[in-house]
Amino acid sequence: MTVDISKESLIARIHQKINPWIILAAMVPVVIFFWSVARQPVLSVVSGAVPGYVFSGRLFSDPFDICHAGFAMDQPTIGKWLFWFTAIAVLSLPYALIVRWVGNRTTYFGYLAYLVPAVCLSFMLMCILSWPLCWLIQYIHSMGFTPKRIFGLVYSLVGMGLVLTFLWLAIRRPSPSRIGPSA
Repeated sequence: MTVDISKESLIARIHQKINPWIILAAMVPVVIFFWSVARQPVLSVVSGAVPGYVFSGRLFSDPFDICHAGFAMDQPTIGKWLFWFTAIAVLSLPYALIVRWVGNRTTYFGYLAYLVPAVCLSFMLMCILSWPLCWLIQYIHSMGFTPKRIFGLVYSLVGMGLVLTFLWLAIRRPSPSRIGPSA
């Protein structure tokens, strides 16, 4: 009797084998942990303050408040919220993708056990990104383009694309051909 400990064997044994309850137990604490940072931005989006600000046209008519410029962690600055977006994205998205890869999402419960926390995480990241993106647009509109402001705008748009790509991967169900043989 031989024991196969090859890399392919190990990968085949863990790929999409984790129970949906374990998926839920792995994802929910991440969402709860990052809620402490995302609470204010999420509440401002859900209450309608940010959408109202954008759709009313105040984004371009109000003057830019200079207190949002720069990077100070104890102030509501563009740099602070871009930092928090980056920190949460770097810590949570690779982890969530690993849970996606090892989790058995072939059942409806398994799919929902991953989907609901992943959508919550994506929504929190987009809300965190909404503040600095609005402030950057207002900053550029009020005071003009500089390389640093353009970099911040590009960084925000790339971050938004990253979160939307993660959301697309979370929503996409595994195809039967990718599931592999049952154990």
